[in-house]
Amino acid sequence: MPKKLPVHNQSSAASLRRVRSNNRTDSVWLNLREIIASSRPVSWVNTAIPFAAAYLLSGGSLGSQFFILTAYFLLPYNLLVYGVNDIYDYASDLANPRKGGIEGSIVSPERRRLLWASIIVVNLFGGYFAWATLAFSGRLLFLALIFLAVSYSIKGLRFKEIPLLDSINSSLHFVGPAILGCTIVAQSSSSWLPLIGFFCWGVASHALGAIQDIKPDRAGKIRSIATEWGARATIRFVVVMYGFSVLITAIAFPPVTLLASLLISPFLLNATFFLKYTSDAQSSRFRRAWTNFMWLNGIVGFWLTQWLLWYFDPFSLGAGRVDMLLLACIFFSLLQLCLIAYNLSSFRRPKTTRLDEWPRVSIVIHAYNQAENIASTLLAALGQNYPDYEILFTDLDSDDNTLKIAQSYEDKRLKILSIDPIEPGWSIQSWAADQLLRQASGEYVVFVSADTVLLPNAIAQVASLMETQKLQLLSLLPADQNKSFAQKTILSHNQYLLLAAYPAAYLQNHAPERSTAHGGILALAATPILANGGFETVKASPLEDQELFHRARQMGLRSRLFRGSDLATSQNHQAVRSILADDIQRFYPALRFHFPIAWMLFLGGLVVFSGPAFILAYDVLSGQFQHVSLAIIAILAQLITRAIVAWETKQNIFAQLLSPLMNVLVMGLLLGSLLHYELLKPRWQSRTELV
Repeated sequence: MPKKLPVHNQSSAASLRRVRSNNRTDSVWLNLREIIASSRPVSWVNTAIPFAAAYLLSGGSLGSQFFILTAYFLLPYNLLVYGVNDIYDYASDLANPRKGGIEGSIVSPERRRLLWASIIVVNLFGGYFAWATLAFSGRLLFLALIFLAVSYSIKGLRFKEIPLLDSINSSLHFVGPAILGCTIVAQSSSSWLPLIGFFCWGVASHALGAIQDIKPDRAGKIRSIATEWGARATIRFVVVMYGFSVLITAIAFPPVTLLASLLISPFLLNATFFLKYTSDAQSSRFRRAWTNFMWLNGIVGFWLTQWLLWYFDPFSLGAGRVDMLLLACIFFSLLQLCLIAYNLSSFRRPKTTRLDEWPRVSIVIHAYNQAENIASTLLAALGQNYPDYEILFTDLDSDDNTLKIAQSYEDKRLKILSIDPIEPGWSIQSWAADQLLRQASGEYVVFVSADTVLLPNAIAQVASLMETQKLQLLSLLPADQNKSFAQKTILSHNQYLLLAAYPAAYLQNHAPERSTAHGGILALAATPILANGGFETVKASPLEDQELFHRARQMGLRSRLFRGSDLATSQNHQAVRSILADDIQRFYPALRFHFPIAWMLFLGGLVVFSGPAFILAYDVLSGQFQHVSLAIIAILAQLITRAIVAWETKQNIFAQLLSPLMNVLVMGLLLGSLLHYELLKPRWQSRTELV
């Protein structure tokens, strides 16, 4: 009989077996993750959805053939396309900063055999079932797709290194499944125009992605349409091909495809924004264009799918589609209520205590044409219940009585200063703020908008928050004193978008680069902010308050946004023209110049915030009255969310009744702001206009 090991040796052996087992498990999961990463999961929908849509819209049904082929075009097909590419592009991928993540894995030479085996096994397994569902013509087309997938990267063919053919081949990776979906369904004859438009889209998309890779591709001696043509010619080609895609889609099956062409127009817009870059040395700037494209893929794909499902109604829902849309709007309002509760709870100010020692505070105000507001703003600042503070005021060449009104106050705490002429590369707000910050004597500096009225205990509350919470930067969200009709109906959207349509509190804690601040009251600790560059770090930003907040968070400074409707009120004495111009100048920078998010908010805002009102109006005017009850519930749900925000920010609640209509204007302003910065006011230029 074999000898038994001592107890302690048995325990050691068991531990060793567990460690080995865990290592094997970890290795399996690591290999599996690398295989999945090689298939580009973010691109699965780009091949599966075109097949599924073409199949169903051509008259196919939800049978076994549909599900088997859709499944094949999810993982196996993409693993074949991208896995082979990763194997043969190892050298250039090493020099490409965007590889190694969701846009492509880096396959080391020792793992190529495993990846090859995975590609073969997965495709043989998935291809077997796909092959069995196809007739002769479908099988020929299926083989052609396999050839195109392999020929793009494999040694000896390498179509990806033949300029223009690389874009054509890449486009067929996505158009091919759609062509297969159309041809294997014999129930209807389909126009080829949508497929041609889709092909143009694919060619343009590949060429756009190639521009950002000019430098690493040239370093790896890989030819592409962009390395051969250069950035200038390639981006122009991209714009033309996207233009063809939009035009061909529009004329394919009007009017249904006319709306579809509008939905895909953001791809054309995105490319147009980058016509300004004409040098190969600027190719890295096209990284933002490609990032926009990746986001737009999901956003445009979602809305295009919804439109096609709505129009063709493959599930025979009929009038029930409208009810489903209204139910979705109601559900979204319920989610908004949760978001509002979360934002308001997170932004609630902690209780403050009376300080034993009051740090010196500098209240900083710079103004331009604020004659209607500046008197109440300065009076409120001078009336603070705080023992040690100063007020620094400067006028930015107003052409009204702003400066004269400020000079009429005789108080030693109020110092009216002049600042140096603005230097190139600065926005006027950042320049004025930086100049005054460097002249402030306070330990804490509180920037107050020229239209913001502080309550008597505001500065004491700010100082206590800064001290007890150990903050270096504090932003307070004041109440809104909207007086005119335009102010009540238009400006109310700004607070609403922040608290009910934007996860501001979550981003503040988890994604500082997307967090937000409010410029009504911005308090900062002078020493650490100046030590990190002051406003010079955000000198070209049109929203210096928000940008400084982002930078402070990124530099590790403790920064917070709190509710301050009981501490200050923004008077907002603006005319309609000023309100519109102000929103155009602020909306897009507030979204961090993120085109896809702005576009998503634009479309979503129109459908969710205004859609139920238009459905109700159409239902009543047409005499159908089929969806009146749900439409009214959806509208009331939206009005409740707006009433809560209006109550919290001390706005006019009754003005919210017009919000579904005014929302159309606000979404138009958002689109105008986007175009303003991307086309009319390029954000790389120095801005000296007041915002």
